[in-house]
Amino acid sequence: MRLRSLLTTTLLVTIISFNSSAGEPDSLSVNVRLLVKKIQGKHVKPRTVDAVFGNQVHEYLCSFVDREKEILRKEDLTYLKDLSSKLNEDIQNGRQFYFSEFNRIALERCKEIQAIQKAYLSKPVLLNSTKKHDPKEQDNLTEKNYKTYWENNLCLAVISEIISLHPEDAKVLLKDSLTRFEKKARLKIEKEYANYFEAIQTKGFMQEMYLNAIAMSFDPHTLYFSPEQKDGFIEELSTQKEKFGITYGLDEQNRVILTDILPGSSAWLSNELFSGDQILKIKFGWKSGAWLEIGNGISGLTELSDAFGKYQGKEISILVKDKDGYEVQVDLEKTLVYSDNDNIKNALMAGPKNIGYISLPDFYTAYSADMNEQGCANDMAKCILKLKKDGIEGLILDLRGNGGGSLYEAVALSGIFIDYGPILAMSDNKGMVQVLKDINRGFIYDGPLMVLIDAESASASEIVAAVLQDYKKAIIVGVPSFGKATSQIVFPLDPLVGDFSTLQENPDYGYANITEGFLYRVNGKSNQAIGVLPDIELGMSSFDSIEERERNYENELIPDPIDKKIVYTPAPNPLPVETLAAFAVKQRSSGIYAAYYKVLDSLAAGYDENQTISLDLLDHWNERLQSKASKEHFKVVKNNTNWGHGIRSNSFDKTVYAKNPVLQKYFEDFASRLKSDIELFEAVGIMNEWLQTINK
Repeated sequence: MRLRSLLTTTLLVTIISFNSSAGEPDSLSVNVRLLVKKIQGKHVKPRTVDAVFGNQVHEYLCSFVDREKEILRKEDLTYLKDLSSKLNEDIQNGRQFYFSEFNRIALERCKEIQAIQKAYLSKPVLLNSTKKHDPKEQDNLTEKNYKTYWENNLCLAVISEIISLHPEDAKVLLKDSLTRFEKKARLKIEKEYANYFEAIQTKGFMQEMYLNAIAMSFDPHTLYFSPEQKDGFIEELSTQKEKFGITYGLDEQNRVILTDILPGSSAWLSNELFSGDQILKIKFGWKSGAWLEIGNGISGLTELSDAFGKYQGKEISILVKDKDGYEVQVDLEKTLVYSDNDNIKNALMAGPKNIGYISLPDFYTAYSADMNEQGCANDMAKCILKLKKDGIEGLILDLRGNGGGSLYEAVALSGIFIDYGPILAMSDNKGMVQVLKDINRGFIYDGPLMVLIDAESASASEIVAAVLQDYKKAIIVGVPSFGKATSQIVFPLDPLVGDFSTLQENPDYGYANITEGFLYRVNGKSNQAIGVLPDIELGMSSFDSIEERERNYENELIPDPIDKKIVYTPAPNPLPVETLAAFAVKQRSSGIYAAYYKVLDSLAAGYDENQTISLDLLDHWNERLQSKASKEHFKVVKNNTNWGHGIRSNSFDKTVYAKNPVLQKYFEDFASRLKSDIELFEAVGIMNEWLQTINK
């Protein structure tokens, strides 16, 4: 380890000396070179770094820094895009002229906007203007209309803030009340924008965005990771995480506060910390270390986040001010905490037919002390066995919102539902094709199975949905999935660490999450940029066309076809897709479902991102009232509907919850969410029809 440290130090000293004496690349240029070289060597379909590539980097960087297209002017974009065409020369010559200019111009515009804001928000905002704000001006911002655009933007922000703070109180429109509320809204908007621009100007922000723009220009899922992001990415694949149990953010007064307390953590068990408490000081370590005073605003938030990122210990002391103004000091210990948000959950839909329901938010993985697998596939098997003991006749597997995760877990989970055979094929940048199989004979569940997907179901979710569809083991219900059929591996960028090196990498160089393979269904086709197409549409509304999917990216990868024949055996009996699809259409066109989709379609019909926007508070107030009335009507109808199925825990878990209040609370929250999930009950109705068809 001493030798490695010495080598790394020598390399850095060499780079610094070259910078100062011979004009060699700076640290950013070194990172860019390392990133591009690593990606080109490992990527499944590496692209040439040319003018088109440089333009793609420019587009991504603009989307990261100026997502709403309201900071950079038209002339800025033209100038910077021209510079980005020569980005390949910047990389080859070890310079970053394009990035330097982008950074300079973006910061200049931020200062200009801040000056406009300071002047505009220093006096009362006119709330009954006859002017209209045209969003299309975002595509044509120039020095001439820049100030007017931002003043209109600020006016809209103040109007929206007034209405959001007082959505039901008509007294806000009275003169005296409006004066007071307008001032409060104006001050809050001023702080929010100040925090936003301070974040953009934070040291290292632009460079990190630039490195990510370069990575994503190879494809949308190749990413640059800082050391902290890499650790967070790996941690997200586990449902048990070591945490102190607190999250923090800014309140309306710009103070750093506790925003949430994680159940079961030391913070939660202390019973002395609550959401809304202001964080005054932090001490890292109980017996040693100095108190770190936490200031207000984004700088205080950043300082706190950086301190937590650097601290590797397990003990902290925190001093907070509660809502009554009392100061409270609490010692916290980092402990292994169950993360319910990512964990598999199940419920029994009890009614005429008992239907099992399992929700899988992502494909997590974990290992016990003896290295036995404890991931989502193992948990899925346990859930099914528990539900089967309660006599379920059908099962609904919910993969909506599941963006993927462990490929290994996806293969193992698929094997729960098929007897034996291939699950998917993978091809690398050399054209080598590998088939991943379920090697275990038998299955845990072979009854009626429905899989729910939506536009956010991606990667591993699509693998499972596709293989169950191809094997004819499940009916896929929902809307077309995201369309990501690629796999990624995280590589260190440390130049001293090769693929087979035993040296520990230096995390300061960062990491690259590189797309290294294409994934194919057992039928030989790919879900890439297409997605899994449902057998029965459910949840499809006018909003579906707005959803983001892989095909919306300009540089999505298109896989080459594979000529390898994959042998698999679909279930011999056909699934009643046509009969159930006809029932789904009939069900949707009546009762609560018809009312639900009518509301969604009406909201989507009224949505037009290019329409001009009124700058009159009263217009926005009336629009909010109309929207609220529609939602209230729908809520009344929904709450008065007899779904025919109740939601309860399985018998085994019920005894566990009786002894564990934390898990009991998690299930109660879960069941409460399910009660308002109309798409789930629509799926339950289809499953119930399926079961009745079987029993006829």
